[in-house]
Amino acid sequence: MSIKYGSPTFLFRDKCPTQLNDIMKQLARTGFDGIELFGMFGFKSDDIFNFCRENKMEIICDHIKYEEFSNSTEEVIKLRAATGARFLTIDNIPKEKLPGNPGFNSTVKEIERISGVCKKYGIQLLYHNHGYDLLNKVDGIPVLDIILDSTDPELLKFQPDLGWIALGGEEPLVYLEKYRSRCPVIHLKDYYAAAPTLLESPFPLGNSRGGREYNNFEFRPSGFGIMNFPLLMPKIMACNPEWITTDHDLSYERDTYADLKIGLDYTKFLVSISQ
Repeated sequence: MSIKYGSPTFLFRDKCPTQLNDIMKQLARTGFDGIELFGMFGFKSDDIFNFCRENKMEIICDHIKYEEFSNSTEEVIKLRAATGARFLTIDNIPKEKLPGNPGFNSTVKEIERISGVCKKYGIQLLYHNHGYDLLNKVDGIPVLDIILDSTDPELLKFQPDLGWIALGGEEPLVYLEKYRSRCPVIHLKDYYAAAPTLLESPFPLGNSRGGREYNNFEFRPSGFGIMNFPLLMPKIMACNPEWITTDHDLSYERDTYADLKIGLDYTKFLVSISQ
């Protein structure tokens, strides 16, 4: 099994509009094979494609809001396809279109329509979870499960963020097993908290650590928080992922590249002893 390793640009989101090429250069030196975009950062597709070629990197995917995907489907996909991206992630489905609302049936049809256009460009559509996908439930079932179970697994694959599954109060092992044939890209998000903590997304915290309310929560490099990746790795490998993304959203006062380096080295070690 040949796995490639990616870094999110979310960690560098404030710098990417002016420094994307330099960031890619440094990430390539660190040992990454590709990056996940968080928008185009004002660049043209050709610019990003050339950055990739210069740095021998790949674009794994881009995270795109549901409404943008729906309203400008062809344009959105065409722009990303020209960067070389092979996956796109649908994100931020409006509340009124989520499971438990009358609009959900049309959401499923729209997701599958968008996926059909993606496939025309050689792109696979993914769904990336956050904590709110697990915390919000309909009849006791997380909306994440309902979204995935309501859509054709060939049209919508799953990009599990293991840290956010835990922060949503659920068990990552269960999701890796349940959707093991559906996970081409897996996020190894890690964090610390002094006690079990529930969190919907990083945005309520801004760019800060959590205080007493969040049990002194903070993001940490993959393998250096409380996520049990040695336990999870056999299930991760059983998914036969194409990409593993080391991920922690914020480095605070720490050096982001140093964080990513130790997380990447740790992840590669775990993979090497699991093969």
